[in-house]
Amino acid sequence: MTPVSEKHTVTRIERWVGFGVLAVLAAIALGIYTVQFRFNPAVNARQVLSESATATASFSLAELAPAEIQPFSPPERFNPDTLSDKINGKAELYFSAGFRSLETQRFALAIDSALWFEMFVYDMGTARNAFSVFSMQRRGDLEAGGPTPFAYATPNGRFLAHGRYYLELVGAEASEPLMTAADAMATAFVDRIGADAAELTEMVLFPEVGRVSGSRSLVASDAFGIAGFNQVFTAQYQHDGADITAYVARRESAASARSTAETIRDFYLEFGGTPLDGPQGVAVIDILDTIEIVLHQGRYVIGVHEAPDREAALGLAERIRKRLQEIGDDGA
Repeated sequence: MTPVSEKHTVTRIERWVGFGVLAVLAAIALGIYTVQFRFNPAVNARQVLSESATATASFSLAELAPAEIQPFSPPERFNPDTLSDKINGKAELYFSAGFRSLETQRFALAIDSALWFEMFVYDMGTARNAFSVFSMQRRGDLEAGGPTPFAYATPNGRFLAHGRYYLELVGAEASEPLMTAADAMATAFVDRIGADAAELTEMVLFPEVGRVSGSRSLVASDAFGIAGFNQVFTAQYQHDGADITAYVARRESAASARSTAETIRDFYLEFGGTPLDGPQGVAVIDILDTIEIVLHQGRYVIGVHEAPDREAALGLAERIRKRLQEIGDDGA
């Protein structure tokens, strides 16, 4: 005879535990069901931007591709709200220089898809802004050359500024055929955009003698850690083996240039600088065993940063001041 099973009485605690488990399972199921019909806002925003770009742009990046390469990914477009999704950690540099949008796409060699590069096209709004990020991103003694005056190459990359655009073409590896294709695509982009040179008057103010090749740059904001000292052109010089930085900044008026020069002078004095004798209208400051020079002429601020001695600093500042007189743009 089969024994009769003992009847088990469900306690109140067990009943509540069971209800709790069922409630959790129901919540999970509801969540999965809901997520299936909910778009990620970032993904949705990127999709809308891509569609908008395709509908409004005068040409696509794929149109520029030479015969030996083909698209390896769909195009993506990022705005100021989504740029960090693509270049997390570097976005602030672009924001400070007036960033508007970024379009990217990957292209691979038709004969070998393992060889690909990604093309980044930053719309910076103005040619000055594009040159600023180009110059600030440049590092070290890199080979100059490319389809624009502002271009350089690395073994696996091409970098250039043209008009309001800053371009990077970065390869998966250093490959001559891949970089040849990247060169062709960069040239095609420049040709399609057409002549759109930056009006950078300040660039010609830096004398060539002693200037380090490729060292001219544009700091978009807070140059030398001075709050509000924006749109500052700089160049590096060599003097008896020592590095010197010269800078020029154009302001809206002579009064604004004077005020900016006074702000710079006061900044160094506040942080322990000692004023030295100098020509009339020229601030000479000794700070941390280096010399700072700042003066204003017309609507321009002219300065020398971290010079090894007073004579070298004053000499370089005077050469820049004379260049300004030669071009006749003193803002008077």
